Amino acid sequence: MNIKRVKLVYYSPTGTSEKTVKAIQKGIDIDYDIVDLTLPDSESKNYTFDSTDIAVIAVPVYSGRVPPVAVKRISRLKAQNTPTVLVAVYGNREFEDALLELKNITEPNGFKAFAAAAFIGEHSFDTPETPIATGRPDAEDNKKAKEFGEKVKQKLEKLTKLDEFEVPGNHPYREGGKTGGRNPVTDPDTCILCGMCARVCPTGCVTVSDIVETDTSNCTACSACVKNCPTGARHWEHEGVLKAAKWLSTDYAKRKEPEFFL
Repeated sequence: MNIKRVKLVYYSPTGTSEKTVKAIQKGIDIDYDIVDLTLPDSESKNYTFDSTDIAVIAVPVYSGRVPPVAVKRISRLKAQNTPTVLVAVYGNREFEDALLELKNITEPNGFKAFAAAAFIGEHSFDTPETPIATGRPDAEDNKKAKEFGEKVKQKLEKLTKLDEFEVPGNHPYREGGKTGGRNPVTDPDTCILCGMCARVCPTGCVTVSDIVETDTSNCTACSACVKNCPTGARHWEHEGVLKAAKWLSTDYAKRKEPEFFL
């Protein structure tokens, strides 16, 4: 197939999906553009893709599903029979129905999946006390992502048409996590009011003035503000989150490896 450019598309609050697609791109080794859907301003932009592009679309996995914010933003993308690689990045538990959901979101808008993968990224609730895939994607993950990109390119070079492509998952999808009702808190003694938490929030639910405030109803528990806080002032105290983090760090401590679907 005559492919001129790669479009790296990602929703990546804590950076793991972004790192993964950029490692995959090194294996594909074609000029690329970035379509970053992480921040609220992406909703005011229009993105189109054609048949000479290859789209690599990556999302984090929340409770085995595509995050609702990512669903909304990806659903606005328009393509024209664009060869597509689907990527789910999960926190070492399971990716479950995320790849199938991503396929079903993108297909009606002209994206034609021909490859997919599930990679592991540091979990949003990872801390020194409850380590969950700490530091991933790591060097080994990046090596495998590059190898996956090379395989994608090899398959693409042999393709003459885009046939139906199956990915793992079940429909109806498993029940996903719910937005709202839980959010990180801010320690006023260590907060320097730098505004980083507000700048990295994917839903714009954090505001900073003389205090830090969070619109709990729009918080997705992505932990972008926690991961990016320069002083550690932003942290979790929510009982459900702390319980989940302990469970994940105990029951899913064994390292999982990326899976390719070609």
